Amino acid sequence: MLTPRETEVLGLTADGLSAPEFAERLFVGVTTVKSHLQHVYVELDVSGRAAAVARAHRLGLLS
Repeated sequence: MLTPRETEVLGLTADGLSAPEFAERLFVGVTTVKSHLQHVYVELDVSGRAAAVARAHRLGLLS
């Protein structure tokens, strides 16, 4: 199960933001953003951003 923050990061990924842009928008460090993304990849069993967004859409996690 994704945390609310991981879901938020996933949504920003779908919007095409980079890790530094996420960090600025979420008021966290780039390392924290990358950590959230890694947790998303593990939870969704994918290896990258595009696959995570595609899987999230299929699972109804993103509108």
